[in-house]
Amino acid sequence: MHFRIVVLAVLLSAAGWPAWSQAPRLAADTAGRIEFEAPSYANYGAFRGGNGTPGKAAMTIWLPPGNGSFPAVVIGHSIGGWKDFAEGSYVKPLLEVGYVVAGLDHFGPRGITRAADVPGAISPITPVSDALLALRLVATHPKVDPARIGVMGLSMGGITSELSAYEYVRRKVLGDSPLKFAAHVPFYAPCGNIFSSERGPFTTGAPMLKLYGGKDETTPREKCARIDALVRAAEPGLKWTSHWYDDAYHAWENPMAPRFFPGHVNASKCPITDFGAKVRFIDVSGTERPFNGPELQTCIRNSTGYSMGRSEGAAQDAPKRMLAFFAQHLKPR
Repeated sequence: MHFRIVVLAVLLSAAGWPAWSQAPRLAADTAGRIEFEAPSYANYGAFRGGNGTPGKAAMTIWLPPGNGSFPAVVIGHSIGGWKDFAEGSYVKPLLEVGYVVAGLDHFGPRGITRAADVPGAISPITPVSDALLALRLVATHPKVDPARIGVMGLSMGGITSELSAYEYVRRKVLGDSPLKFAAHVPFYAPCGNIFSSERGPFTTGAPMLKLYGGKDETTPREKCARIDALVRAAEPGLKWTSHWYDDAYHAWENPMAPRFFPGHVNASKCPITDFGAKVRFIDVSGTERPFNGPELQTCIRNSTGYSMGRSEGAAQDAPKRMLAFFAQHLKPR
């Protein structure tokens, strides 16, 4: 049964969502588009302070045939919005092997029609929050096993998939709930931010497979490697791996020939920024220094633009790697 429902929920406070037992619950036949309450954040600082403005996000739920307790995958979309040739191309392969699929829509309920070349249209931390709230909701579906929900995403959706693995972020959204994503697969997520923890683990401990393009200007290899090194230093046993497609550009599913988009927002020339318990800059060399807001805005302006377009090898191989990774950690039928 496909229908549209609006889930009325309490907005999260600075301390996180209310108790797990108070979560709204989905029915066994719930499928199709669902809107849910989800705050919007002007920037990472607003997220840290719990200063969101009331809003909504949406997701579309697809159910595989049959009954039982299925694993699920949440898909986050890029800053260009949901595209059938991009995010949508992963729905069918996941359904066919037995996943419930939930495709996010961060833009529609918020009235956003354009964001890639509009600085400030949406802060990347808002979709991360949306995804964790969607996790909380999907976990109540009677056909979903709450312990086997993964997340993937493209570009901004890759940021969603990656940053939702930080324990600081998870607790900001879900509070004391033990719920977490069981596996993460970010596709060409721009390398930019980490979230240190004041105490306890740096991440949720869930495994992650990061997929990158070697010709992608948003993912300088040294910066991506430094982020991994920082997190591994805090959690030596962390199961995070990366795979690089040397000849691939950003958005490798896109059918157009690769070309440069000078107006698209990029922050590749900025230092790594820790927006967690320690607000700080970390240079690619590993040097730490105080956070500087004006410097961050300047380096974003100086990084603007990146290339996008079809990279056949990556487009063919990435879905296989994603499915194999999820099969290992989520165990579909």
